[in-house]
Amino acid sequence: MAKIGILLTEGPWQTENYEIFARLAEAALDKGHEVEGFWYLDAVYNAVKHQKFPEDVPLPVERMKKLIEKGAKIIACGICVNARGLEGGKEFIEGVPAGGLPDFADMISESDALVTL
Repeated sequence: MAKIGILLTEGPWQTENYEIFARLAEAALDKGHEVEGFWYLDAVYNAVKHQKFPEDVPLPVERMKKLIEKGAKIIACGICVNARGLEGGKEFIEGVPAGGLPDFADMISESDALVTL
């Protein structure tokens, strides 16, 4: 099976890119592919575990938890995390470590396909 890398640069509710990320990753995992995501810029907000929204809508963080449970590997850019005051990802869901551009470079070199959102 293939390894698919996905770069996500936007946070929740800015656009629907987090949902596209989730649907693409889920479909790939269901077909037996490996999925690795790198969250850059505001995408690091997708990992904050205390998300709230006034309406009864699925929260992005809940979608990401399910992907991790299915085997997706997700890394958040550590510089982006700290620049946004997220203290190294202390408030992130389990399974989303802060990393760096070397992790992204590894993802690119090891992936059979790279999608950017």
